[in-house]
Amino acid sequence: MGKEKFPKFSEIPWDRVKEIRISSGQSAYSFEFDLHGKKQKMTIRVEPDSTQFTLSSATGTPIVHATQKGREIKIIDFSSAPKPAKLPKLARTKE
Repeated sequence: MGKEKFPKFSEIPWDRVKEIRISSGQSAYSFEFDLHGKKQKMTIRVEPDSTQFTLSSATGTPIVHATQKGREIKIIDFSSAPKPAKLPKLARTKE
């Protein structure tokens, strides 16, 4: 599902975060920091109606992204191959 790829709050070495990059624009704030020892970075974007979490490689390639609105969470796992949706069987008619 992808959510297991996000580090748990207690797994982030907060005492080793050396820099938090903050940006803002149109009522949204983003906080980005490097995960020590993993060559990954975490971005947390806070908007009035939602919060977004993105785990990326050090180069910026997204690994997993989640958007939370209220109790609903949508997760996109970029590291897994997409699974094709099952197509409905075509209805067969007799002539």
